[in-house]
Amino acid sequence: ANRNIKLVNVNVVRLRNNSGVALFVNMPHYVVDGYGYAVFVRRWAEVCTWMHGDTYKNELPLREFVFDRAVVRDAMPTDMLPLDNACSRMYEKTSTMGHLLAWMSPETRGDVLVTGTKLMPANGHIFHVSRDTINKLRSRVEQSGLARRVSDNDVLAAMISQCVAQGVHAKSRTRRMFSSLVRSLTRPLLERNNFLSLIIVDARPRLEKLMQMAPAQYVGGCITGVPVINSTHSLIAAASSDKQFSSIASSVRSVVDTVSDKYMSGIDNALNRNPACFAHSLALSITTPEKVIITNQSRFGLYECDFGFGAPKWITPMATFLTNFASVLPV
Repeated sequence: ANRNIKLVNVNVVRLRNNSGVALFVNMPHYVVDGYGYAVFVRRWAEVCTWMHGDTYKNELPLREFVFDRAVVRDAMPTDMLPLDNACSRMYEKTSTMGHLLAWMSPETRGDVLVTGTKLMPANGHIFHVSRDTINKLRSRVEQSGLARRVSDNDVLAAMISQCVAQGVHAKSRTRRMFSSLVRSLTRPLLERNNFLSLIIVDARPRLEKLMQMAPAQYVGGCITGVPVINSTHSLIAAASSDKQFSSIASSVRSVVDTVSDKYMSGIDNALNRNPACFAHSLALSITTPEKVIITNQSRFGLYECDFGFGAPKWITPMATFLTNFASVLPV
């Protein structure tokens, strides 16, 4: 590696007849997570609005940001919960691929992952789920008695898992052979006929000491993947059964509810005992064909990013970021 790590890539494309611009902003995960990315873009927009309007006559509001990950370590409680079987498999089991990824520099690791995604090209799709549909599904789940409460995210995660599981089940013979080959070369995360929904969770609101840093905002990496495992059969059956769908949504709620400060402390302990375990979990999630990775960007406030010319018309991540990757977008 050349020891130069890019913090941000920005590309501006001016549209025909000066009718607008398309702004592309990329920040790698070794710099910030999605929350930190949104904080950066919102602050940039705030400064631009201040410069272009009459507000420059007033003093620019000061913001304090923290990147030092030591503040996350200090916010971890001394008590910790033992990792459940799925989490233990992700963070504590080693693999040859994980060791190789950990040995690489961030730039080289990124190049390898990009090359891997090109070998398994993905098609990007955008779906709109109406508020009425979400409310009806939440009502069905809550009426089932399987969960006292469910969030929009729980329902959407269940829907996404159901759809992707159906697609994986119906995949071509060639891809089934590839999946078998992957299983033979790696230590599979799942038992056969199971499906992994990896829910990306922000640890900030779960670490009380970190939230007490206000007004300073920690914008470094502070997310983790929480595995939710269901049988592929139950996910497929959820398409035609309210009871099965309610069970899937409830399982998401149940697992996410376990992510407490002590749970995060257990993961932090695993990372400290073996600094390469982040790469082992990455390798396992990549080499698990029967999976979907789900993240939620709807709470980042990106449509509030006014650079001085009004709110953006459309915000979206890369169309084909990763196979079996789903992102909940703001509307």
